[in-house]
Amino acid sequence: MGLGDRIRAFFSKRGNPALLQLDAFVAEHKGIEGFVEPRTTTNPTTLLLVDRYGKHVRAPVRDPRDAYSFCEQHGIPVYEAQVVGYPKRMKDFEKKRRAAADDAIDQEIADLERRLAEIEEPPQE
Repeated sequence: MGLGDRIRAFFSKRGNPALLQLDAFVAEHKGIEGFVEPRTTTNPTTLLLVDRYGKHVRAPVRDPRDAYSFCEQHGIPVYEAQVVGYPKRMKDFEKKRRAAADDAIDQEIADLERRLAEIEEPPQE
């Protein structure tokens, strides 16, 4: 990386502090791909990073070029989410996460019902 690239990267991160959060994700995960999500009326342009298992993180970027530059600097393949869609592993990861959360809630409800039943039972004489 040349001096000009380093200067651009420095100012890009200063203008996009969320990219610093993505640096941590890149350092901790393997098999990452980037997906640039276009700006909508309710959300800014974002960079979504997805690892090999489907775990993901997203952060707003000032400009799509910053997202492409970030991915290029880290050797991450980058795609336009609007064109290629989202990877199946990300969708599967979310399904598992939601199912685990639902199971945890079901377990909590069952525990509460058991405790209530114990409280409501009259003492045996």
